[in-house]
Amino acid sequence: MTKVDERAAPPVLVEVLRGGVVESSHRGSFAVVDAAGRVVASAGRIEAPVFPRSAVKPLQALPLVESGAADALSLSQREIALACASHRGEPAHVDAVRSWLAAVGLGVEALECGAHPPIGADAAAALVRQGKAPSPLHNNCSGKHASFLCTAVHLGEDTSDYVRAEHPVQRRVTAALAEMTGADLVAAPCG
Repeated sequence: MTKVDERAAPPVLVEVLRGGVVESSHRGSFAVVDAAGRVVASAGRIEAPVFPRSAVKPLQALPLVESGAADALSLSQREIALACASHRGEPAHVDAVRSWLAAVGLGVEALECGAHPPIGADAAAALVRQGKAPSPLHNNCSGKHASFLCTAVHLGEDTSDYVRAEHPVQRRVTAALAEMTGADLVAAPCG
């Protein structure tokens, strides 16, 4: 077995050409697996830990469904989609999350995801024209956070500090991720 230098840069996967000259190079790692989980193609350090970020949102939404909260609240496909994906902070997204929270007796102040300008350029420009500051509803993760809060309300849990690792919401999400990925998330770094 060949020893891999963990400090070695990943390979160049993409080169962007302009006028036949390499303008930029982009490094990365990837793995392609078959249905049995066997690696059939790869490059780079595929065993290196990564922060999957929004890629795991569908897995983070499992407790919303498995707890019965989605059924109890008669959540629509739109709300389930917001729980499973990032959004651009457009008015339709903001309004949907606002009304979803209101349906369980919560307001925007319950969201602990923080505020940032909408990712959608038109929505961001509209806020500036209106002289309004972005709220946590504009955060591209507000749908996921609304799902966390709805699950907590459904299960009769305190919603404050739901983002803390020891909160039941986060323990359920961590358990779902561990079950679905087989990863030891107790030992894994947390970002």
